[in-house]
Amino acid sequence: MLRKNTPERNIDMDPLEDAGKVTGFSSPATDYSQDRLHIIQKLVKDPTNTFYFEMENNDMSGFGILKGALLVVDRSVRPKNSEIVIANVEGEWVTRKLIVKSSTVHLVSSLAEEEVIDITDGQVVIFGTVIWSCNPMAGIVKRIID
Repeated sequence: MLRKNTPERNIDMDPLEDAGKVTGFSSPATDYSQDRLHIIQKLVKDPTNTFYFEMENNDMSGFGILKGALLVVDRSVRPKNSEIVIANVEGEWVTRKLIVKSSTVHLVSSLAEEEVIDITDGQVVIFGTVIWSCNPMAGIVKRIID
């Protein structure tokens, strides 16, 4: 699990706050100046409750999560039906889709041969809800070609 969530800034890469101080006059393009995008600002809503996991297998490839994907997990988001969650099943961390039907609750993989985990009795701990999945593009391209 990765945990560092404060982006380090590289001042040399940030745009000048006031280019007029350097050149003696303001550029007309300053109206269109933007700060650099820090991906963590887009992916993380609650830094205290956000954790990162790396997908170790292709169990969820049918749901668009490939091996090597970076999963952004928010513990403050209450999991709902059909959302992807991280759960601890008998001491093992798993990524599964949460399925809630009337009186039963299951965790399912995208693989047909994978066993459905019944968690109706509450013996499984759901760690958090996956709010972002960042897939390696090389894996996606390889799957399309194969």
